[in-house]
Amino acid sequence: MTTTSDNDSGLAGQALRDDQDFLNIQSESSAPTLRDAHGDIDIEGATLFLRALSNQNRLALVNQLIEGERTVSELADNLRMRQPAVSQQLARLRESGIVEFRRDGKTVYYRIASAQIQHFLPLLQQHFPND
Repeated sequence: MTTTSDNDSGLAGQALRDDQDFLNIQSESSAPTLRDAHGDIDIEGATLFLRALSNQNRLALVNQLIEGERTVSELADNLRMRQPAVSQQLARLRESGIVEFRRDGKTVYYRIASAQIQHFLPLLQQHFPND
């Protein structure tokens, strides 16, 4: 005769085994692709994109760059930020593929590199206007 506690521990043990199997399946895949239920959003790509913009300084930099190329000095002055902080945030945006740069002598110019940001930023401006 099986008692309730025996049955409960059996279910818990099965759930634990299922979780372990799930983890093993996940770890076997070298680069799992995450998709939503409808399959129309690259969840992993969208997460990386949004994570890159999740810092207010990075978002402010992108908002400046949407209007055109700027130097680090111009960005620092416009946003009242220290130049090293601007450079650090631009490096993060560059790693994410959102901005790119070009050199002209000693001057470095940054610009938007991602077509996604060209479409995304106007949505933010529409839904979160600066009143």
